[in-house]
Amino acid sequence: AIAFTFASTVNAQSAIIGAEPFTINLPAGYERTIGTNDFASVQWGNEETESYGFVITENLDELKAGNVSDNLESYMDISIENYSSNPKFKSFASKLYKNKKGRETLQKQISYYNEELESTIYLQFNIFKSKNFIYQVVNFGDEDFLEKSKENTDYIVNNIDLPQ
Repeated sequence: AIAFTFASTVNAQSAIIGAEPFTINLPAGYERTIGTNDFASVQWGNEETESYGFVITENLDELKAGNVSDNLESYMDISIENYSSNPKFKSFASKLYKNKKGRETLQKQISYYNEELESTIYLQFNIFKSKNFIYQVVNFGDEDFLEKSKENTDYIVNNIDLPQ
């Protein structure tokens, strides 16, 4: 009984916040998919425009516990680091703005050569925070992706509903 009481007391002293519910409204022609990214919470694609995307969330407390900055610029650097060793990697200037819902968002576009596909992949990252999580929204496609899908990627980023 003493061990149970001690364990209950110890467990009651810390709380871990798990994933939070969020909603993404996708533009017409986009569908939920799987297999794009193993760490993604949700993934989507549009076969007609050959554009795809996903969301990765990380708990801000866990980032702090791992001594990882939750600063948008620092988190962006970590996010694109996985791609920077690829051939013909290019990184374009970041843009900090407020989306239509007033959420501060850092956006960056990169490209790299994928040897397996024998083509260049173009990605757009959008990083923003809620009270407890940092979100990485990544949209990607072929060389025409940034031009063809700008309206759709903007729609996705502006239509993510986070908890208050």
